[in-house]
Amino acid sequence: MTTCTFPCLLCSKIYDTKKKLQSHERTKHKNNKSIPHYHILDKPSEEILSFYRDAIIIRLKSSLGFNRHSIGKKHIVIDAFPESVFLSLFENENSFKYIPSQRKYQCILEGAVGGEILKSILKYDQVIFRENKNTSTKGYILLEDNDGQYKLTFIWRQKEWKENDRLFLTGILSINFITNSGGFINDEENQILPSVQESSSNGNHILHTINKYNVSSILSQSNNNNVQIYNKPRYRYILPYSQFKNISLNNK
Repeated sequence: MTTCTFPCLLCSKIYDTKKKLQSHERTKHKNNKSIPHYHILDKPSEEILSFYRDAIIIRLKSSLGFNRHSIGKKHIVIDAFPESVFLSLFENENSFKYIPSQRKYQCILEGAVGGEILKSILKYDQVIFRENKNTSTKGYILLEDNDGQYKLTFIWRQKEWKENDRLFLTGILSINFITNSGGFINDEENQILPSVQESSSNGNHILHTINKYNVSSILSQSNNNNVQIYNKPRYRYILPYSQFKNISLNNK
C-alpha cells in the first residue's frame, strides 16, 4: 500500500496529510512570494495584459450603482483568467503572496493608497467609480471613509476537473470589495469654512467622500481671523448614507 506524502515546495519538510502541510505554510511561509514554477510561465504580451485589464475594469464598473440598493459587499468571479497575467499585474505589490499547496495567489489593496495602486495597475484613473451625470450620482468602490479603511482583495486560484482519466485545468480570478453610492445637489448658500484645516483624520482627502462641516459651530467663531466666506457653490449629501463601520472592523 502506497502512503501519500505532501512535501512543502518551499523547504524540505514532508507531511503525511495536506492539512498539516497547509498549517506549516501558514506558520512558516505566511507571506511567501516565492513561486517554484515561475520559470515555466510565459510572460504575457502587452496586448494580452490590456485585454485582461479591460476585463477587470468592465466587471468592477458594472458592479457599481447609483442608489442605496446597489451598495454593500461584492464578489466578482472572472473565469479562464491566466496565471501569468495575474502575476504580471500583482506580483510586485507588498501584499502579494503565494500559497503553493492551494495553487493560490492573493493581493490586498487597502485604503486610499490601495485605490491609487489599482489605478496604476489597470492604467485607468476612473476605475474605482462610475458617474451618472444626468442625476449627479456616483457609485464607487469604498476604500476609505471616516470610520476606517476597506479592502479590495484579488485572489487567483487554479480550478481542476477530472473526467475520463483526464485532468482539466483553468484559472479563476475572484475580487472582493465593498461599494457605496452618493448623490449631490448644488447649494448656493454661502458656506463659512476654516481658512486652514487642522491636520486630522476628518480633514484628510478621502476618495469620493464629502468632508462635512458644522456651519453653526463655525459661525460662533466668526469674530476670529481664521475664517473666510466662500461664495462659490458647495454640495450636500442627498442620498441615505449607509454605515459601514461594522464591515470596516471585520476587515481589520
